Amino acid sequence: MAEARSPRTSAGAPAVLTVGLLAMIGWLAIMGPFGTDTYLPALPQIAADLGTRASLVQLLLTAYTIGLALGQLILGPLSDRFGRRRLILGGAALLSLGSVISALAPNITVLIGACLVMGLGSASGQVIGRSIVADLAEGRQATRAYATIGLVSGLGPILGPLGGVLALTLFGWRGIFWALAVLAAAAAVTAFFVIPETLAPERRHAGGFRSMLSTAGLVLRDRTYLFNAAMLWFGFGMMFAYISSSSFIVQNILGFSETQYALVFGANGVGLVLSGVTTAALAKRVSGRRLQSVGVTFYLVAGSILCVDVWTNTVTPVSVLPALFLIASAAGFVFGPSTARALTNVRHVSGTALALLGCFQFVMAGIASPLVGVAGVDSIAPLAFLGSTFAVLVLIAFLLAGTTKPASVPSASRP
Repeated sequence: MAEARSPRTSAGAPAVLTVGLLAMIGWLAIMGPFGTDTYLPALPQIAADLGTRASLVQLLLTAYTIGLALGQLILGPLSDRFGRRRLILGGAALLSLGSVISALAPNITVLIGACLVMGLGSASGQVIGRSIVADLAEGRQATRAYATIGLVSGLGPILGPLGGVLALTLFGWRGIFWALAVLAAAAAVTAFFVIPETLAPERRHAGGFRSMLSTAGLVLRDRTYLFNAAMLWFGFGMMFAYISSSSFIVQNILGFSETQYALVFGANGVGLVLSGVTTAALAKRVSGRRLQSVGVTFYLVAGSILCVDVWTNTVTPVSVLPALFLIASAAGFVFGPSTARALTNVRHVSGTALALLGCFQFVMAGIASPLVGVAGVDSIAPLAFLGSTFAVLVLIAFLLAGTTKPASVPSASRP
């Protein structure tokens, strides 16, 4: 990828956003989804092997998600203060260590704690990788870069379960965590040679925790950031509502088999990948706002279809499956452009800004997941109501974002 601007690294050499660097950031970013998706097929075996309840095994996902959310909130501001390189390398190493502990865990308590550590480590690839992009690119190039990262991350839900099933079949559930440890360690070693320091000392922000809170307040008061971030947050909520309810809808309501469900989920994953590829390809010629409008339209159409199905009591694969495909595909048009546009005025504190972006994503996920199950496993009404609500909120945020104007903020300015 061509460079947009070339700030000096701490060593004095110019840092540029190359294809290799972007690929490395994508590799680290995908480790987040891999951390959960790969061991999902192994949860029953883990419960049986450790002699524990299924409810406790499900806490593995909770612990990992908490680590991922808190890790972004902590590491993002810290990277604004101490730089990007050391923290992103340390995060990959911590992910590998957590995976090793998971593979050796003698009981469920240790395994839950290890998954928390894994989540904290994987957060570095999520938030600091995007901060590196913010250091080196802006405008349409940043949109293209974030869309590419989102595209790579979108492969996680497709490849993760397949890799998990393969490792589970060959080596058992502990083999899944050993494989994650190797992948994370390889990422850390490769990143050591590929990722430079992109935030020079003179562009960092000194101060303690109080200063970080002050910076967060500054970010959240920026209307361009807030409304574009809200598009991503509500869109992620709609996406997670779909993910959380998809197996029940496709299997219990539509009557599909487990294999057919896997094919449907995979096809929707392909939709996300294709929309990400399209966004990355068009970002050079099409504004981020026009790309966002496509995603907003997809969300609204999907929510409308589901509401009509519930209202008319005509829930069929012919209508439901296209709606689910649109929800997944919309993310590719919204997430990348919204990230780039949200950072327009706050790129000088991108670590904090992206930490808030990532943390609130998982807050929305935590809200959406239980709500879609309130009517049981045989009703599509919760997804229709919650999905259409999120779609309208995305639309409102999109319209409000159009009323804001970029401010002239020097990249090296301080809060």
